[in-house]
Amino acid sequence: MLKPSYLLPLLLLAPQRVAAETPAEWSKPYPAHRIAENVCYVGTAELGCYLITGSQGHILINTGLADSPPLIMASLRTLKIPPKDIRVLLTNQAHFDHVGGFAEMQKLTGAKVWATAADAPLLRDGGVSDPGGLSRFKAVKVDRVLKDGEVITLGDLSLTVIATPGHTPGSVSYLMTVQGHGQKKTLLFVNLPTVVMPLNNAKYPSIVKDLETSFVRLKALRPDFWVAAHASQCGLAEKHAAGNYEDPAGYAKAVAECEADFLAKLRVLPPE
Repeated sequence: MLKPSYLLPLLLLAPQRVAAETPAEWSKPYPAHRIAENVCYVGTAELGCYLITGSQGHILINTGLADSPPLIMASLRTLKIPPKDIRVLLTNQAHFDHVGGFAEMQKLTGAKVWATAADAPLLRDGGVSDPGGLSRFKAVKVDRVLKDGEVITLGDLSLTVIATPGHTPGSVSYLMTVQGHGQKKTLLFVNLPTVVMPLNNAKYPSIVKDLETSFVRLKALRPDFWVAAHASQCGLAEKHAAGNYEDPAGYAKAVAECEADFLAKLRVLPPE
């Protein structure tokens, strides 16, 4: 299910070519649907975008590519969600395939952008400072810097920020409580720490330590439900078809596979 090197071929392309050569699934529409009581999927066939609805406004996690906003807006219409009710934009990682639509969605919704301290510079400069050299996206203003462990609140909504760096310097996951099968369950919006840039990266000297820390944190979590920045990483289509997102065993397997890929790459690093 998990493909840890999913982005690697794109990273090897010249930055200006990346956006033009993204897989078709990244821009393919996907039906909007409910994952949990107040969590809906509004992303594409591959790029995970998640709407969390609350009584005093909503939170949107990830906005996909620069061409994703029309698809997200269509999903909002299907769900009968007024765009202006979205108050906060979050992301799992500051890469073009998850924040390329930030500027447009911010314009359409008036929402504030909240990001981790390590990814905020990438959002502000449109990806210029990305240590992996990914293609650029339209820069946005970051209205609030998030801290590891803090609890994001918006009315009756509450999400815990869990720093999971390594994929980008400020990659982050979010944990919340939802109603599932008549009981309170945990749902994790995870950014799996896949390795998409060199581990001996002079522009990101702490990458190995960050990845090691992220795996320790992720292995300590036991979410009942989980979704990911890429739909294929969490088997979203299969879970949607089955009508059931509860999958603690699948989460543990995905993290283990991701860590195994990291350790394999670490073993073949040339000596310093």
